[in-house]
Amino acid sequence: MSSVESAAPLPAGADVRWILPSVSEIAVDSLGHVLGVSPLTARILVHRGFGDPAAARAFLSLASPGLSDPMLLRDMDTAVGRIVEALKRREQILIYGDYDVDGVCGLVILYKAIELLGGTVSFYVPHRLEEGYGMREEVIARAAKKGIKLLISVDTGIRAHEAVREANRLGLDVIVTDHHLSDGELPAALAVVNPNRPDCA
Repeated sequence: MSSVESAAPLPAGADVRWILPSVSEIAVDSLGHVLGVSPLTARILVHRGFGDPAAARAFLSLASPGLSDPMLLRDMDTAVGRIVEALKRREQILIYGDYDVDGVCGLVILYKAIELLGGTVSFYVPHRLEEGYGMREEVIARAAKKGIKLLISVDTGIRAHEAVREANRLGLDVIVTDHHLSDGELPAALAVVNPNRPDCA
């Protein structure tokens, strides 16, 4: 179960060019050599202000002290536990993403992680023009008919009260992962992982 949207082609003869800030080629070459990374990676790091090898290493480190523990997010323990349970039971999982950049990137990261863990996962991205933003009940109904047991939203769902209620009625557990503001009430999902929840410190 998947949906993709094609970008509209550029008009014939359109003059399109990227204008990038200039950086020192010496800095790019030096950083690439010291870190052992590709010239493209070194260029991106320098563009982002990480030309110093120590700063670049800290930025790329998974143990960066600037990152907080994701388990501190409200409902994260419940969400992780349910995903682990789905993996053990070999349940079908549907990721319901948003069509914008953070939605698609988040969906791909989650999809790949579940896939690498051996999960059975599919995704749905609504068509921006035909379906608009948000989770739709008919998509959830189709998922239930296909045997989906767990639905995880990415970058959407914080205001999807009706869709989550429909999922609950059809026997799907829902994990909402979002960063948008609620309308004052959280959806009745199994877990709502959102740093902008009023009760999430």
